[in-house]
Amino acid sequence: MKLNQKSFAALAVLALPACMMNQSGNIEATKTGDISRPAAKGSPVAELRAACGAEGFMTGPGVASVARQPYLQQVTPTSAMIGWVAVEGGEGRVEITTPDGAQVASKAADVEVTAVRVAGEQQVWAKVDGLAPDTIYCYALAGADGALSERIGFRTAPAADSERTIRVLAFGDSGGGGSDQQMLLDQMFEYPYDLMIHTGDLAYDDGTIGQFESTVFGVYADLFRHLPFFPASGNHDYRTLQGAPFRDVFALPGDNGERWYSYDWGRIHFVALDTEADYETQAAWLDEDLARTTLPWKVIYMHRPMYSSGQHGSDTSLRRALEPVIESHGVQLVLAGHDHNYERMQPQGGVDHVVTGGGGVGTRPVGSSSFTAFSEDVIHYVLLEVGTEEMIMHAIDGSGQEFDSTVIPRVR
Repeated sequence: MKLNQKSFAALAVLALPACMMNQSGNIEATKTGDISRPAAKGSPVAELRAACGAEGFMTGPGVASVARQPYLQQVTPTSAMIGWVAVEGGEGRVEITTPDGAQVASKAADVEVTAVRVAGEQQVWAKVDGLAPDTIYCYALAGADGALSERIGFRTAPAADSERTIRVLAFGDSGGGGSDQQMLLDQMFEYPYDLMIHTGDLAYDDGTIGQFESTVFGVYADLFRHLPFFPASGNHDYRTLQGAPFRDVFALPGDNGERWYSYDWGRIHFVALDTEADYETQAAWLDEDLARTTLPWKVIYMHRPMYSSGQHGSDTSLRRALEPVIESHGVQLVLAGHDHNYERMQPQGGVDHVVTGGGGVGTRPVGSSSFTAFSEDVIHYVLLEVGTEEMIMHAIDGSGQEFDSTVIPRVR
């Protein structure tokens, strides 16, 4: 029996008009596209756990001083930032070692001043520099009374000239807190990848601190402690204080107030845009940003889609602002969310566009358009495998099955 018998699926209304209801239970795709080059299964965290011991569980007499478990931000070839939430007044630091136990660094945490934290708690960050590229290290939290966590494994980003395959998990519209999100989470442990990106709408319905704690950090802690996470914001993330909680819980790179930013991971230049902010401003910034990079691969992700056959549809204003810039700089892939479905477009102006908005809050019906190559309303994520000359994008549903893929050349 298929998991997603749509005639029996429950409807979950998420503060949307009746025509925009989400349907839960669409876990398994009912049709397939190109699955001729399937992704190899494996664990994203097994090697890291084997290198550093246990799974990084919190431990020790001071563990009550940690209100949110540690997570990775801004990982580069030579540095990493570790964040957590501490009980106010709690002393904290990060100890970095090699897998064999040699001391690498000890860094005291800095408190971030914020107006949106829960009373009695504080957001803290510890940035460690001087690391080697593409190398496994172990970190542990420590306080005045000793260790607060077991050792936790992570890997630094590869150097720009690395030729190894880079794997990236991308998803969006995820934080519903129900069974759809949990079932997709289970499948996130079945394929290997190096980092996680998100196309927005992390914390439903309103992007509050409480919702970030329960439907983001409370769900993905076992991945976040090992793997860096670079999200874009969505319209639901803006519902509370114009996105202040989103910017409080993450430490995102760049000089645009954590609204839009770029970073490099090996041979890939990533850009996260904010489709709740001014399009023309970002288009001008994007033009300058892409002109500066010399990396061969360019991937852009954001919330609202330039092309979509879902219930929200294409954002043509966004398309008019961004498309000339994207095409002129040789961007290979644009990822978006907002519509709660999967849709892969025919290349537009030499650029591949994919809507990946089935991250766990439910799905909505999706049709097809003149630009559609394949579409399906199913819970899913996409997995990118980026080599030197081609990228393979795999779509994985909530049962763990690959139901679509496409090969994207570096140069068309």
